[in-house]
Amino acid sequence: MSTLDDAPPVPAGEHRPCVLILCHTLSGHLAPLLRIAAALHTLGWQTFFLGPTAHRQRIQATGSVFIPLSGPADLDDKAYYESPPGGASYTSLHWADRVLVDLRVQCLAPLPTQWSDVKAALATLHAQDPERGVIVLAEAFFYGILPLFYGASLPDGLPTPLSSICVSVTVPAIRSVDLPPAGYPFPFDPSLAGRARNARLWERSWTRKAADLTALLDNQMREAGAARGSVVEEVFLSGANYTAHDTILQLGVPGFEYPRGDWPAGFRFAGLVQGARSHAVMKANKDPEFPWWPELPSNSALPRSSPGRKKVLVVTQGTVEINPHDLIIPTLRAFAAPSHTDSVLVIAILGWKDASLSRYNVEVPSNARVADYLSYDAVLAHADVWIHNAGFGAVNHGIANGVPMVVAGEGMDKTENARRVGWSGIGVDLGTATPSAERVRDAVERVLRDDKYTRRVRELQRESEEIDCFGLVHSELLRAMKERPGIRQQQGLRR
Repeated sequence: MSTLDDAPPVPAGEHRPCVLILCHTLSGHLAPLLRIAAALHTLGWQTFFLGPTAHRQRIQATGSVFIPLSGPADLDDKAYYESPPGGASYTSLHWADRVLVDLRVQCLAPLPTQWSDVKAALATLHAQDPERGVIVLAEAFFYGILPLFYGASLPDGLPTPLSSICVSVTVPAIRSVDLPPAGYPFPFDPSLAGRARNARLWERSWTRKAADLTALLDNQMREAGAARGSVVEEVFLSGANYTAHDTILQLGVPGFEYPRGDWPAGFRFAGLVQGARSHAVMKANKDPEFPWWPELPSNSALPRSSPGRKKVLVVTQGTVEINPHDLIIPTLRAFAAPSHTDSVLVIAILGWKDASLSRYNVEVPSNARVADYLSYDAVLAHADVWIHNAGFGAVNHGIANGVPMVVAGEGMDKTENARRVGWSGIGVDLGTATPSAERVRDAVERVLRDDKYTRRVRELQRESEEIDCFGLVHSELLRAMKERPGIRQQQGLRR
């Protein structure tokens, strides 16, 4: 299946609506939605995925009908980070300032074009089957759906979707009295004093810092056709991109998230898309084709008490922070000494197809194996420690596989994720994106020495196994199909 022209007809007697999936174009946001799309396909839903052409093949592999984004909305995330806006000036910015640039360029600048693409997709689906209806399944950071909730009109004769469901693939960026704004370096403190501190940070700091983004969102909404006086009148990143939807499905488990007393209506934890269940859905049962791969199952087959069994450390930096000197190379060097070569095996995953360390003039130690691209679930089944830069997906892969972690993350939501790793007890937060080899080694040895990290991450693993993520999304779609709640028009209130 490739494009709208190739969409198969709905089987006779089947009256399920179409599912239109919308997602921010970054790989880390797309990956969970791709797993959900594949699961829905196996459950009998016909899914249409409005996405970036750079990931067309991955989208089509889920069984979804691919609908391309256009113009500035069709962002290639790999190209973006290889040649970021502003060039060298971007890379020299503090991570918090780079986040502001990313939010402006990736989320807000393409909003009007995204909305035009959404309208075109809805019109095409309606023309194919006017009686069928559409349910929107939108990842939270696809801002191009927001005009639908704020009075922007659809083409004449085009009905509104039957419902909209939000899927959150990051820690929830929803304002709470119990939390400071995202990225602020303060510990979780739900006391009265902590709440007072949070209110000051929201009103006196973040409101000022986010003023340009708040104004840009309002401007982009008006350009997209939102009704005058009905724009998103709240400070940017307060949560309108979540709460406008009928339901919010938060990927993850409650044990990893700070407890708060003001979750919005319709919010629920949806469990994990990672792990054995997802591995089966994605049909990833074949062993990875690396010549060294048999070393891992052979090592895992040895008794844990066997002197010949090595500690397996898996390290990656994901798909955004692509300079291996940040974390991968320090990890290789941390365990390159002769004292470790017979007892430790390091698996380094570079994150992109055909990526290589050759251009970085680094000698790969004898006890290290390097993969350009490798299923995290496959390799974590053999791992003792999971070392990464705190992407939300990477954290959840660790939880799903019960592997304690060492994290070194800054930027986007990584700082928030890293703090939660430490707070929840499932690993060690190094507090920097560029640790030394010594700091990596000390943290890994701490995790190996103290089994409290393994015990805790396996508690969250059991928590995740109690929630059937794909079944929950399926049930929400069935509920929306039956109840047809429609689209609630919002009235913003600046706070």
